[in-house]
Amino acid sequence: MKKEIRGIALCAVGLEKVTAHELERLGFKTGEKGGGRVHFVLEEKDPARSLASANIGLRTAERVLLELGSFPAADFDQYFDGLKSLPWELCCFKDSALTIDKVRSHGSALSAQTSLQAMGQKAAYSHLMESYNMRSMPATGNKVMVRVYLDRDTCTVGVDTSGEPLHKRGYRKRTVLAPLKETVAAGLLFLSGWNRKYPLVDPFCGSGTIAIEAALYALDFAPGLMRRFALEEMPMASPGMMAAVREGFEAKIRKDVEVDIFASDIDSDALESARKNAYDAGISDWISFDLKKAEDLVPKREKGYLIGNPPYGKRMGSEEEAHELYGRLSPMRDRFSEAGWGMGFITDKEDFASVFGMEETSSRHIVNGAEEQWFHWFPASSGGASGDAVGKEVKSRWK
Repeated sequence: MKKEIRGIALCAVGLEKVTAHELERLGFKTGEKGGGRVHFVLEEKDPARSLASANIGLRTAERVLLELGSFPAADFDQYFDGLKSLPWELCCFKDSALTIDKVRSHGSALSAQTSLQAMGQKAAYSHLMESYNMRSMPATGNKVMVRVYLDRDTCTVGVDTSGEPLHKRGYRKRTVLAPLKETVAAGLLFLSGWNRKYPLVDPFCGSGTIAIEAALYALDFAPGLMRRFALEEMPMASPGMMAAVREGFEAKIRKDVEVDIFASDIDSDALESARKNAYDAGISDWISFDLKKAEDLVPKREKGYLIGNPPYGKRMGSEEEAHELYGRLSPMRDRFSEAGWGMGFITDKEDFASVFGMEETSSRHIVNGAEEQWFHWFPASSGGASGDAVGKEVKSRWK
């Protein structure tokens, strides 16, 4: 049986099932997931096309890797020989600059990162020099970044096909203090179960990330259409293929949809940044912005979604200021809950519900780099599509 060609989608820890569901919606078969990684199967005849689709279409993934190979590596000899045997010419030209960027070791005999990086790079270049019949590699061309995972003496090698992290969509040219990553913002939308049939409010919009990601999702506007990828500079990818994949995603954009997305903030500079970012993303017509305190917001429709990233002590201000703000939100909490709105907040506090003064339906632990966060979901007191139903969605679909 021929071995499947696979990719690896990297995401925040805690969003693996969300990313796996995204991959499946894009038509991919998914495999094992955990530790911020989701494996998926690439198209056998044109794996580069699959990698292009994943890079352009995934909203919650931080990077997409080509799994170049997997092999036993109980000692340095097996490690070197295994790396040397891989088809590096898929990703590297005669002058490519290859770097073993990261090494992760778990339960393996080999764990010395610096040695593994140096030996891995030497093995890869040995293969390339033989393949291209060269005595040395100039390393002056495209950069090829590689990640090595050692798990119980099995080595898996992933080549980064994204380049810049995928949360860098290209629209957020203006930012504010401690912004939420675009990929995590998209993850919150999926965790909540929001779709364009319901209104969405972000009471702490900052640079507009949640609202912009919601508008892109509502319009079926693929997040990677505004940027380029490392894949485009690799031998396996042709310009014609990349153009065809982009055109396929562009054809799906729906600018005829009606959607009610509302973003507000008390900081006028932040709000101006959000407006300009939305304009650069091409979706400013689908978002309403307002300079307003969160505690003064009133639901304009029955049933909807309120999703926010409130300031909290480790990111902005002090712990005391954060607790004071949460206490002032109780009138807003009651108004939206009684109107049939579900509410979600991402904070650094696992016990946010006790401060917010309402019982949560779920709390999703998300580890994003060095930052540890929790996404708390509170159902509407009146139930409905954005109340109890959302709670069940969060519990069952993503548990």
